[in-house]
Amino acid sequence: MNSTASPRPQLGVTAWLVILIAVIGFAFDTYELLMFPLIARPAVAELLQLPPSHDLVRDWTGNMLWITALAGGIFGLLGGWLTDRLGRKTVLTGSIALYSFSPVLAALSTSLGAFIFFRSTTFIGVCVEFVAAITWLAELFPDKKQKELVLGTTQAFASIGGLLVTGANKLVTDLSSTLPALPISEPFDSHASWRYTLITGLLPAIPIALLLPFVPESGPWKARRQSGTLKRPSLGQLFSPELRRTTLVTAGLSACAYAIAFGALQLTPTFIAPGLPDLAEQRASLKPLQSEAAKLNQQLDELNPGFLQACSDVTGLRELAGKRAKARQTLNAVRKAAAATNLPPEQKTMLLTRVGSLTNRLNELDLELAKLTAEKPDAKKALIDREKIFGQLAANRAKQDGPDKLVKDKGTLVQAWQETGGLLGRIALAILVVTTLPRRTILRLFQVPGVVLIPLTYIYFFRNDPDAFKWGIGICGFLTVAQFSYFGEYLPKVFPIHLRGTGGSFATNVGGRMIGTSAALITTRVVAPNLPGSTFEQVALGAAIVGTAVFVVACGLSFLLPEPTTENAE
Repeated sequence: MNSTASPRPQLGVTAWLVILIAVIGFAFDTYELLMFPLIARPAVAELLQLPPSHDLVRDWTGNMLWITALAGGIFGLLGGWLTDRLGRKTVLTGSIALYSFSPVLAALSTSLGAFIFFRSTTFIGVCVEFVAAITWLAELFPDKKQKELVLGTTQAFASIGGLLVTGANKLVTDLSSTLPALPISEPFDSHASWRYTLITGLLPAIPIALLLPFVPESGPWKARRQSGTLKRPSLGQLFSPELRRTTLVTAGLSACAYAIAFGALQLTPTFIAPGLPDLAEQRASLKPLQSEAAKLNQQLDELNPGFLQACSDVTGLRELAGKRAKARQTLNAVRKAAAATNLPPEQKTMLLTRVGSLTNRLNELDLELAKLTAEKPDAKKALIDREKIFGQLAANRAKQDGPDKLVKDKGTLVQAWQETGGLLGRIALAILVVTTLPRRTILRLFQVPGVVLIPLTYIYFFRNDPDAFKWGIGICGFLTVAQFSYFGEYLPKVFPIHLRGTGGSFATNVGGRMIGTSAALITTRVVAPNLPGSTFEQVALGAAIVGTAVFVVACGLSFLLPEPTTENAE
């Protein structure tokens, strides 16, 4: 008796176009999200017209993290329902358009409210895109091995997005002064690098818009809709006796993965890495400068009521203050550029000429101020006093630049190790899902080591071995980020076809992005303040406690995780 296995179908042009779209989509959903840490502080500072070191800037930067996550979770759940109701490709197209055009509108914002709104719509687009994409891919590849391989490998490109946005931000920062001015009203900077970084978020819309007309909608979903056998999705069905366990366990495990990422890994470059032992000298030199900056910001707060009253008394004073601040910032930047020793003579001459024109511009603005406040000398004094504080803060920041750069470089290095570990974790997951290992076992391969690695990295390596610390962070990234790809491959298998978008969205967006991301607040606001040591040591120990606890909970939940049984089950 001869028995031969059915040959695996070959991938045609359409299949490769689908894979290319998925690669671009997954890479840029991470790109759009990781853009925020790079541009948040300068963006909020400019929109509030405050120095970057001001407490209000720091607070709003933190607030935006949970505001956008909350919006993404709520509307991402709606997007999952629409994926089941309107179609995978339709919602995928809309979500990519949303997260591509929202950053451009955020880049043109001149108020904090508008900036928050468009960053929230960016987050919503990303939340919807992920679920729509994995559902679409799972149904376009009927061969089981091909499906698992496509889902695993395309999701690996999500980790590339973090590397891409870092490079793009550096490039536009270097070129921002030479790029075309943006249509931004005074007193805002039409050449601000953070605005150009946001605009690069439009990049995925171009190739995807060209490719989408040539790829199909999900065949199984379309066939059932056309035959009238597609059931109407509803949130309540996720909690029916047949699906309740699947819904709650996948949401809980997704929350755990995001909690480890946000409660430990995402805090590391900014809140933990600066406290490494080999940065002790830099911390010592920064401490008095940071104390001085805090006092100057306090003086700024004390002067602000008088300045606001002056703006109320003298029409046009606020606008003039903005013009003066912008001209002064530009002058300082050009002077700094002209002071470089390796400039070609013609470029140095050009910069010095611009210094002269900007100096003349400031003189003109001085005359305009004198004229505007001729009858209100107290208003002029309020503005001049405020400008003096800004000048002192600028000088303070210049003194911090040297040691602060070394601290930030360390954070960037740690971030790179984390991102590299995450990429390798996604690749490892892509390999494991095509094996015959049970799905629970695959998940535990990434969970169990974390119970040991998290405390080892954040307690022992952090305090005693900076070189080992980056390796530890890389391995923690490996273990954590792989779980995101795991659920991208697993979720479409355990919900029936009419609930795949809704179920996947509940697990990922409600469990992960809404509940899991709150671990950042738990670590920094609840756990860390009650621990001994410096601020950096408190956050590191808090990350160890929260991360370890979450890994233990995740290991327990894995025993309740249903093994996928029948593909395309109803």
